[in-house]
Amino acid sequence: MDSLGKRLRARAQELGLSDAEVSRRIGIAQPRYANYISDIRQPDFATFLRICKALGTTPNQLLAFEPLVSPADEADRVRQRIVAAINGMDERRLATVLKVVDAMADEI
Repeated sequence: MDSLGKRLRARAQELGLSDAEVSRRIGIAQPRYANYISDIRQPDFATFLRICKALGTTPNQLLAFEPLVSPADEADRVRQRIVAAINGMDERRLATVLKVVDAMADEI
């Protein structure tokens, strides 16, 4: 069975996210996140939940109680990456994203 660190890294890679980007999205320093993906330390519960949210997955999936939902194709990977990005945004940024998406939908 893979370690938590390996599952964190694999999920981030599926979404095309660097370690730096994941640590930014969860609001911790990159060296601290590096300790988690290297299995040197384990995140506290609150941090673990933020990691799950940033990676668009559940605690059960990252803890290997359920299989990770891997994108079936490129479009699924893009959708999962968008959801993961949105999960880490504050209300102001979400409002901006909504305006952009509305404008793009009007062009179709």
